Amino acid sequence: MNMTNVFESNDALMLSASGIEKTFMLHQQGGAQIVALTGVSLDVTRGECVVLAGASGAGKSTFLRCMYGNYLATKGRIAIRDDSRASRHVMLTEAAPHEIIRLRMTTMGYVSQFLRAIPRVSSLDLVAEPLISRGVNEDEARARAASLLERLNVPRRLWALAPATFSGGEQQRVNIARGLIAAHPLLLLDEPTASLDAENRDIVADLIVEAREKGAAIVGIFHDEDTRERMATRIVRLNTAAASNESGALQTC
Repeated sequence: MNMTNVFESNDALMLSASGIEKTFMLHQQGGAQIVALTGVSLDVTRGECVVLAGASGAGKSTFLRCMYGNYLATKGRIAIRDDSRASRHVMLTEAAPHEIIRLRMTTMGYVSQFLRAIPRVSSLDLVAEPLISRGVNEDEARARAASLLERLNVPRRLWALAPATFSGGEQQRVNIARGLIAAHPLLLLDEPTASLDAENRDIVADLIVEAREKGAAIVGIFHDEDTRERMATRIVRLNTAAASNESGALQTC
């Protein structure tokens, strides 16, 4: 398959994963191997929210981490749209570390279940940093960060504090704000609402729907059924052998 032709012929395509396999080698356990993914393929276009579903251990988070470049796929190819290149894409599974870092700055946003924050950096600065790294004026970046933290019900008294001692829900809302503030065209979401109460879960759902309606391509894991129904335009159900599309299994967000 010529990926250049694929991305040139489909301006909406943001991510194309083909034949992804991931095997983990347990070196401290006699070289035992765990097969996490086998033969998973997925195309994601602008304006859709693909929800990964399947039993625990099916490889949903592993697949997300492969798409973000945290894990290198054992086999297969993952291509991410990059219109600054003549080829219109970067082959993530062959990319150098500096290329992956640049894609994360310009193209791919990621929200995990847990906040991994730099010690002693305030919540406000932590959320503003993705904008500042892209050249946005610091005052504007902090103003946008404050607006997002306020919408996510993070108390103002916490904005100047590092989030290490926050509650799980407060940390997760800071994490979500940091992941969404730069309005990346591709969003990868690993259980972003897992630690939230119903009110804040609805707020996050609204933000994700707004990002999709503005054209973001989204791949997410949502175990809460109501949130999944609200988010998904398409479900991809994973097992250890393959992935099968269930287009239209849930109503469009």
